[in-house]
Amino acid sequence: MILQVTDLEVFYGNIQALHGISFNVEEGETVTIIGSNGAGKSTTLLTIAGLLKPGKGEIKYLGTSTKTLPADRIVRRGISLCPEGRRIFSSLTVYENLIMGAVQRRDRKKIRADVKWVLSLFPDLNSRLDQAGGTLSGGQQQMLAIGRSLMSRPKLLILDEPSLGLAPVLVNQIFNVIATLKNDGTTVLLVEQNARRALEIADRGYVIETGRITMEGSSTFLKSNDQVKSAYLGG
Repeated sequence: MILQVTDLEVFYGNIQALHGISFNVEEGETVTIIGSNGAGKSTTLLTIAGLLKPGKGEIKYLGTSTKTLPADRIVRRGISLCPEGRRIFSSLTVYENLIMGAVQRRDRKKIRADVKWVLSLFPDLNSRLDQAGGTLSGGQQQMLAIGRSLMSRPKLLILDEPSLGLAPVLVNQIFNVIATLKNDGTTVLLVEQNARRALEIADRGYVIETGRITMEGSSTFLKSNDQVKSAYLGG
């Protein structure tokens, strides 16, 4: 098991955002967490990445607790978060943004090879290596954000709302890349407002409501569940 979250509680001051949630991700799986805005999805991912600290509970990555580790050490261990809102370095070039994703690596030759690999996933960035990240379109910035996350060569890639605000053609491109990563054996934990697309690509899923896991199962099960269809799939 690559990730195990047990009885996780997270607070913002006196407000409790997560109420003892538990879930796991097996190596090579794509697992999605679906839920409405404010349900606790992003809080969960930020806590796994070390950007928020849990009040109670346990987070284990490859069998070892990470809940007290700072975010940079969690990245070094193989977890990479592509956050909601892209958060690229606007004044840096596309190439510099990619290199920033590999800042903790020392294998220069492999880093150069991985830049080529990322550009093969996102060919739209090929001709924009010297362009400032802030001048890219929204879709290109999302490609860059995912590419930067991949430059750390994570064992667990966490994606928070990768298709948010994108045109349908760009949504397709992003999900095609996720499918490619999945086929290559990358372990992915996905939070996505487009629940239908998320369940189409994921192996399993969890439903989170007001900070609690209320349902879990295979993607096939969740897609056919009447409650899930009514609340998240539009029918």
